[in-house]
Amino acid sequence: MQHAGQLTVFETERDWRPLVSALLPSSPPSAMALLADFARHATEHRWSQPSHESTARVLRMAAIWLGADTTFREDDLRALNRACHSAGRINGLVAFLSQRGQLLPATPRRNRNEAFVQRTIAAFPPRIGDELGTWVRALRGSTRSHHLATDYGSIRRYLVYLATPLAGWTSSYTTLRQVTAADVTSAVAAVKGSRAHERAVALRSLFRALKHAKLVFVDPTRGLHVTRRELLPSTLVRDRLAGLLDVSTGPANRLVLALAALHATNGTDLRNLTLSDVLLTRRQLLIRRPHGRHIVHLDDTTAALLHAWLRCRHRRWPRTVDPHLLITQQTASTTDPVCTDYIYKRFTPAGVTLRAVRADRILDEARETEDPVHLVRVFGISVTTAMKYIHTAHPHRGGPIPR
Repeated sequence: MQHAGQLTVFETERDWRPLVSALLPSSPPSAMALLADFARHATEHRWSQPSHESTARVLRMAAIWLGADTTFREDDLRALNRACHSAGRINGLVAFLSQRGQLLPATPRRNRNEAFVQRTIAAFPPRIGDELGTWVRALRGSTRSHHLATDYGSIRRYLVYLATPLAGWTSSYTTLRQVTAADVTSAVAAVKGSRAHERAVALRSLFRALKHAKLVFVDPTRGLHVTRRELLPSTLVRDRLAGLLDVSTGPANRLVLALAALHATNGTDLRNLTLSDVLLTRRQLLIRRPHGRHIVHLDDTTAALLHAWLRCRHRRWPRTVDPHLLITQQTASTTDPVCTDYIYKRFTPAGVTLRAVRADRILDEARETEDPVHLVRVFGISVTTAMKYIHTAHPHRGGPIPR
C-alpha cells in the first residue's frame, strides 16, 4: 500500500492480480467520502445497480491502495478493471475522476497499424527499407499539408497489396530504383479483378512518392491503367423495407432508421450529430462534414421521432455532459459519440444494412429526376456519386459512369 507522502521512485506497470483476491482493510473516511460521491454520480446518470457496484469495487480497491486523495492513473484503473473481470462502466469512472481533477489520462499507445507498418518495413534490407520509409513519411504528411495525411490503416493495406511483388523484388534487387515498367506490369497482371486495381493503386502511390523524393529516375508506373468493375447502386426488395419503423423498438432506433431511410444519412453523420445541430424551430438538422455543411429538412414523421427521442434522452439522462444527439448508458457520462457498431446494429432486426437502406433512398429519388444537382442538394452527396445514381436509374442516358 502506498502511504501519504511517499514518493514514487520510478513508474512501472502494476500487477493488480494479487490484490483482487486479497482481504482489504476497512475503507478510511476519505475513501468512504469518495465512494459516496461516486454513488451520487451513478444515481444521477441512471446507472444500473450491477454496473455501479462492480465499478465502485474497482474504485474502492484503488482508493484504499493508492489513497483517496491521489491523482489516479487511467492506466491503473483499466488494468485493475481487467484484473477484476469487471463488467462495470470503466469509462464512466474515468469521466467521474476527470471531472474531479483526480485523473492522469492514459499514456498514448502506438497505433496497431503504425506498429505493423514499422515492423514490416524493418524486415526489408536497409536500402529498400529506407525507400519504403520515405514513402510512408510522404503519405503521413511530412512533405505536404497535414490535413491530407494518409492514415496508417490505409498504409497498412497498401503494404499488404504490395507484399508479394516487394518480396520478389527484394530477392533480385538491392533498391527499388531497379524496378522496371515490365516488373510493375507483371505484378499487376498476376492478380485479377479488384485485387489488380488495389495493387496498381499502391504501386502508383509508392513510385510517385519516390520520384518526387528523387530516389528513382523514372516512375515505372507511368501509363499504368487497370480498369475496375464499377459496382452500381442496387434497390432493396420492397418487402424488406416495408414496415421498417414498425419492426423497430425504442425512440433512438426509430430515429436512426428514419434518418437513413428517409434522408439517406450515413453512419458517420449520425454519430457526429450534436444537440447544437438540431434546429427545432426550423425543423432542420445541420450535418457538418469535412468538405462542407448539409441541411436536412425534416418531414413530419422524422420531426415527431426526433421530438420523442429528445424527450426520452432528457428523461433518462437529465444531467448528462455528452453533447451528442445520440447517446447510450455507456456514453452518457462522457463526451464521446456512440460507437460505430451501435449505429449499424439498429438495422439488424429488420434484416437490412444502413448502406443498403441509404442507397435505396437515393436511388428512389434518382428515378424521379434526371438532374444530379437535385440529388446533391437533397442528400449532400458529391456530383460524381449523384451521376452514378442517375446512370443507374436512367441507363438510357448512356455515356461512361464517372469515377
